[in-house]
Amino acid sequence: MPDVKPVRRRDRAATRAAIVDAARDLFREQGYARTTITDISTRAGVAPQTVYWAFGSKARLVTEIREAWLSAAGTAERMRTVLAIADPPARLDAYAGFMTHQWETGAEAVAIQQDAMRVDPDVAADVQAILAARATALFEVVRPLGPALAPGLTVERAHDRLLAVSMAEVYLELRGRGWAVEDYERWLADILKTQLLGTRLVP
Repeated sequence: MPDVKPVRRRDRAATRAAIVDAARDLFREQGYARTTITDISTRAGVAPQTVYWAFGSKARLVTEIREAWLSAAGTAERMRTVLAIADPPARLDAYAGFMTHQWETGAEAVAIQQDAMRVDPDVAADVQAILAARATALFEVVRPLGPALAPGLTVERAHDRLLAVSMAEVYLELRGRGWAVEDYERWLADILKTQLLGTRLVP
């Protein structure tokens, strides 16, 4: 008798992926607030109870969309590459490339998340926790740079500056004003080296 368990696992995984894809499309097309679980189930071709059973809520689907983005973007591996670079300017160049890739691949997920957190307290609380964890993780980018920082600049203030210029809103604003991805990456690398290392850049 054939083993059906692997097939069932694949079926469950395919169903979950279909639901997440449906939610992503609908959140983008008509907004988080206007999208219902029934809308998502209809688009995914499953019963509403299946969506509730698999995810429990729309808020959880926003989390799944974000996690799918981070996984596809290779976020953890790319950050390890940045943290392995000891030379301060090269480290900040690599970080600028990392952030550019993050926002380039995740603009849709970020937009969905921002829309959802305006109307759903559960999403807002989840995002606040994620941002706190992100800030902690990004401290490791600047922590080893202490001796190379601009005169009078503490590691803590360097961390603040890095977080401020790395915000998704900055990327989205500049891209919306016609900046190419390469322009954003170059600008981010330049401003980080200027603000953190005191580097004088040639115009």
